[in-house]
Amino acid sequence: MRVFIRKMTGMLCVLILLMGNAHICFADDLTDTEAFFTEPESWSGLVNVPGRGWMRYYAQNDPLWGGLCYERAHTSTRRPCRDAACGPFTAAMAVANLITDDEFIKIASYAKQEYSLCPCSVNAVRCNHGHARYVLTSQRDFIRFLPLAFADFATGNNTFGTVSRTEQVGTGTGFIHYIAQIYGLEVTMTSDYQKAVEALRAGDSVIAAASKGGAFTNTGHYVCLAAIDDEKLYILDPLRRTEYKTNQSRKLEIIQPGLVALTHENVPVAGLGSFMILHRPQ
Repeated sequence: MRVFIRKMTGMLCVLILLMGNAHICFADDLTDTEAFFTEPESWSGLVNVPGRGWMRYYAQNDPLWGGLCYERAHTSTRRPCRDAACGPFTAAMAVANLITDDEFIKIASYAKQEYSLCPCSVNAVRCNHGHARYVLTSQRDFIRFLPLAFADFATGNNTFGTVSRTEQVGTGTGFIHYIAQIYGLEVTMTSDYQKAVEALRAGDSVIAAASKGGAFTNTGHYVCLAAIDDEKLYILDPLRRTEYKTNQSRKLEIIQPGLVALTHENVPVAGLGSFMILHRPQ
C-alpha cells in the first residue's frame, strides 16, 4: 500500500508539474499576443484621420495575429488572417469608431462558447489544441482583440446561427447585420456612392467592397471609409501596406500605412462597388 501511495504521489507531482509548465508556455504565448499593446511598433492602434480625428485601426496582417487561422469548422483550407480576414477587421473598425469603450464587451453575451485567443487560430474549432486558450473577459480584452472576436463570430461562434466565413471565396456580410444589432446600430445597404459620402459627412461608418482590378485588390477586398473633405476621401485599409501594386494604385496617397487618401476625381480607381452604412441612432 505504501508503495502504491508513493507511486500515486509521484504521478500527481508529475501532473502538477506538466500542468504548471503548460501554463508557463501559455503565458509566453500571451506575452507575444499582448505585445501589440505595449510595443510602439505594433501595426494596429489609433490613427489621426484628417477631418475626423483619432480613429481606431486594426491591421489584419499585424505580425501578432496575421498568421492565425481564420476558418470555420470542417473545411479543408487553413487561410491566415493576413490573407483573408479583411471582412471582420473592416467591420471591427466600423463598429469600434461608433461605440464607447464600455460597449465593446457586448458581443461576449452572444457567443456559443467564450471568445478566446491562442497562437494558432481565431477560434477553438480550428485550434490545434496544443496549448491553453486565453478567454476574453474584460472591456480591455475586447477593445484590444475586437476583430478577432468578430472573426470568431463570423465563423459560426454566435447564438444567431449565422456562418459568414466561406470555404472558397471569402467572408459574406451577413454577420455584420447581427453584430450591428448587438451594438444598437442601424445598417443601410447601397450601391450609391453619394449616399456613402453623405453618411461619412454625418459621422457614420461605411464599409466598402473594393472590386477586383481596382486600386486595392486583384481579387476582392473590404475597406473602411473613414472621412471626407473638400479635396479627398480617406480610407482605412485593414491590409496595412507601405505600397500598392495594382495598375490603379499609383493614384492612392499613403498618409501612413493603413490610412490612404484619394482625390475626388480619382475615387473611381478604387473600384468601390457597394457600401454598408452603419449608423448610430441618437
